[in-house]
Amino acid sequence: MDSTGRPKNEVRKRVVPRRDDYGQGVYRRCIVLEAEEHRVRTELADDFHHFAVELIHDGENASRLSGEGIRVPWTTCPGALVPLRRLEGASLDLPLIELARSTDASAQCTHLFDLACLAFVHARRTRAGGATTRRYDITLPDRVRGTTRAHLERDGLDLLEWNIEGNRIGEASPPNFEGLELSGRPFHRFISDEIDDDLAEAAWVLRRGLFIGGGRVHDFKRVDRGTTFQPVVGAACHTFGPDHVGDALPIHSSLRDFSTGRENILERPEED
Repeated sequence: MDSTGRPKNEVRKRVVPRRDDYGQGVYRRCIVLEAEEHRVRTELADDFHHFAVELIHDGENASRLSGEGIRVPWTTCPGALVPLRRLEGASLDLPLIELARSTDASAQCTHLFDLACLAFVHARRTRAGGATTRRYDITLPDRVRGTTRAHLERDGLDLLEWNIEGNRIGEASPPNFEGLELSGRPFHRFISDEIDDDLAEAAWVLRRGLFIGGGRVHDFKRVDRGTTFQPVVGAACHTFGPDHVGDALPIHSSLRDFSTGRENILERPEED
């Protein structure tokens, strides 16, 4: 309940407008990882964002991290480039989940931070002789009656398909994901302990896409400030933390809809 005695979900529906066409579209997300000697570049694009991160390393530890906000949803997002550098000096050998917990994620831009974590993993993989490039593509139809079917491709090949029912994975391919809750420690424990690192990375990527893709339900063109959206996400990231949310204004021109296809998803906005 909120301070007025109304259920919190009722308040959320009142202050965050819902898209009139939700249920008819598709969320898409693309992540590209590219490595060369002592350098990894990662890039992410979806309906709301387009970010890139560059990692410079000495083969053992991160020497320098830099980020780029190519298409950002809030005016405060560029400020998250500063806390991203907290990962400098970290070992390339940290497992993905441990790396993701190595600093206060709520002070980071979620997407820059995810790209940085993936850059570490990709640097380690290529150091061991793995492929220098990797691409993930996520397809997530709008939920209908609370359900959807999430699909992830890696390098153009089908890898994961999950029927999502509320917050739980139903029928799944591969089937060892069936019945798993998406939130909390059980999911992280499962991908850390029960499956190989490559599949765990893909599952981590798809889970994040599921949470972010759910944002398609909101009509952000009718959201006028960060404090309007904060009740939905809490203090989950740099922009919605108490030090920045009051200054956060939406950038409506950042929004895209890739329901008809992903062909131009990595296209950069034309400069004025």
